[in-house]
Amino acid sequence: MGKRWDMLRRGRGFTLLEVLIAVFILGIVLTTVYAAYSGVLSMIRVLDDDARAYRMAQTALDRLGRDLSSLQRFGDSFVLRGGESGAGSRSFGSLIFWSAAHLSFDENAPSNAPAMIAYFVREDDAGGFTLWRSDVASAGPQPDADAEGGVILCENIQAFRLKYFDAEGRESESWDTQATAEGQKGKPPRRIQAELALVNKNDAEKPYRFSIRVFLPVKK
Repeated sequence: MGKRWDMLRRGRGFTLLEVLIAVFILGIVLTTVYAAYSGVLSMIRVLDDDARAYRMAQTALDRLGRDLSSLQRFGDSFVLRGGESGAGSRSFGSLIFWSAAHLSFDENAPSNAPAMIAYFVREDDAGGFTLWRSDVASAGPQPDADAEGGVILCENIQAFRLKYFDAEGRESESWDTQATAEGQKGKPPRRIQAELALVNKNDAEKPYRFSIRVFLPVKK
């Protein structure tokens, strides 16, 4: 009789209290797993955003460096004008110059031909800002022509600034080889420094910052 009673007790199943305790423990485990999983996903998104920003900035600045390194003489002088231009309610650096770095997407058209190349910032439909590159092949420089068309090199622009340095290392916020100033007339700067900042959606107080220094391999 005693053995039978023990068998009945062992086969009765779980009590409500035992079930509640098990559910409670399972909830704690699932919550911990979910928190860890969410943290991993958040970190992956942050890393993806970082990688995308670095790729865009690297592409834009590398292209700018190549274009400036191919600065070309027209006649007895060079053609380059840089300063600031407005985009929406903001002001950004802009640059236009005569270069032998024309990029053609037509397989029948020559590449590395002379062209007026421009870099400028525009406001997009969402209220953000994008960096554009315009490339117009022509028989001669047209520094006063407005840049049209072009392609987007970089999105989420927070700042784009250009600095110009002469042969003595003096810094200027603008440069114009068409000006009458003795230090700039017909002469390119010795060095150009471009500073680019992109919006960091994960931390607005810490934008992505990049810079490049380009020494122009040309002399008057």
